[in-house]
Amino acid sequence: MDFGELLNELALSLNALHRRDICGRGETLAQCFILSSVPDDGIHMSSLAIKLGIDNSTLTRLIGNLERKEFAFRVRDEEDRRIINVFLTDAGRDLLTTFTERLDLLGQRILDDLPAEKRERIKDSIESLLWSLSRDLLKAS
Repeated sequence: MDFGELLNELALSLNALHRRDICGRGETLAQCFILSSVPDDGIHMSSLAIKLGIDNSTLTRLIGNLERKEFAFRVRDEEDRRIINVFLTDAGRDLLTTFTERLDLLGQRILDDLPAEKRERIKDSIESLLWSLSRDLLKAS
């Protein structure tokens, strides 16, 4: 496989694992990704849309669903009323904690499956890949 195909297979596998092991208990993959992308001090809707790679109207609909489930809420910025910030509720933070625990278990399971002598090199390679991906994303925004 060439590198593009490897990246595609990696993305598909990670999405499937997220659906099954992290977000697959009544939450959608989109809800999982949104909740895990909202910092404690909130985030601008437009910044969140860019981070997730979705358009603003899609994010508005998804945040509306999270609000109905009482996992998130929106607040208009006091200084610039055009800006809307997203925050997690206590229930949203609790669910995020559950996601994090599930993610840690998945990560440990995958790490344990790798040969011990290759673990650190693979981790370093993934960090390098993430750095490169983040640079590419910044260029596009």
